[in-house]
Amino acid sequence: MPTDSDTQTVEVDAPFADVLATIRDVESQVDWIPEILEAELLEVYEGDELPATARFKASAAVGTDEYTLSYEHTDNTMSWTMLAGKMQTGQEGCYTLVELGPDRTSVTYELTIHHNLPLPGFVRRRVIKGLVASTLTGLRKHFEATAYGS
Repeated sequence: MPTDSDTQTVEVDAPFADVLATIRDVESQVDWIPEILEAELLEVYEGDELPATARFKASAAVGTDEYTLSYEHTDNTMSWTMLAGKMQTGQEGCYTLVELGPDRTSVTYELTIHHNLPLPGFVRRRVIKGLVASTLTGLRKHFEATAYGS
């Protein structure tokens, strides 16, 4: 079973708390991650109301996928594992945030996808690098649009 991973980091001109809140608002991911077509929060953790499980429909170069993720949280991370998927056989990921200043945050996005797609390695690497880059670019542009009123 092929497994593909990528990790990238971007700096965002926004306060740490705002960036973390945006990432944890999984239903808003349709607004800033181009590949996410649908996002539905299924369950939250009692007490802190952070996402526990969510269902997604997403497009990729290899087709449209549907999957359900289970989330874990720390003070500066949101990580997940896949509970069920259509095209993927597994997925793990994590956003790790570092406060660089009052209005600047570093976001590292790690993504690993397991699947049975019969694609050459160079195509799979290009796809996952593109997904990670698109997600971080979307997050940065989301805050640029907010900051400049676009």
